[in-house]
Amino acid sequence: MKIRIHKIITGSCANGPGIRNVVWFQGCTLSCPGCFNPQTHDPKGGRALSVKALCDQLLSPEAPCDGITISGGEPFQQAEALQKLLAEIKTRSALPVLIFSGYTYDHLKSSAVCSGCLPFTDVLICGSYDRNIPPDHDRFCSSGNQELVLLSDYYTKKDFKNLPLGEYFLDNQGKIIISGINP
Repeated sequence: MKIRIHKIITGSCANGPGIRNVVWFQGCTLSCPGCFNPQTHDPKGGRALSVKALCDQLLSPEAPCDGITISGGEPFQQAEALQKLLAEIKTRSALPVLIFSGYTYDHLKSSAVCSGCLPFTDVLICGSYDRNIPPDHDRFCSSGNQELVLLSDYYTKKDFKNLPLGEYFLDNQGKIIISGINP
């Protein structure tokens, strides 16, 4: 099974607690006004990787980390592939997984295909981005209407306070990558 992705970065400090390896899924139809990642919206953009190849990159011994973050685009718009990726991550590691989603927690729980991803997820930051609602940095949410949902006991809400909100990377082509919830 293939997953359409936009980008992978390793060694991030602004995408959840600790040092994280991050993948941005490609494709999103939610169109939240003011979205920080509009380049991830085109479902035909980015590149396709097999679940195994993506998992290999996220869990590479050359890029040790404290956790995996999945963002987008909208990861749950590729829910079947996302579930396979999450199961593979949990089979091969004990790393916690954080997912950013524009869907509400209630929507994800009520969708048969999306709810299958939740048992493999430690944290959700979910709900549509609304640029008119100030961020809630104590919950690591880019707009105050979003929810921080702990799905395992790996983290507490306190772990999401005082995290770096943005960072810059230079990719191997010399392009600057801006990352985080409020760079």
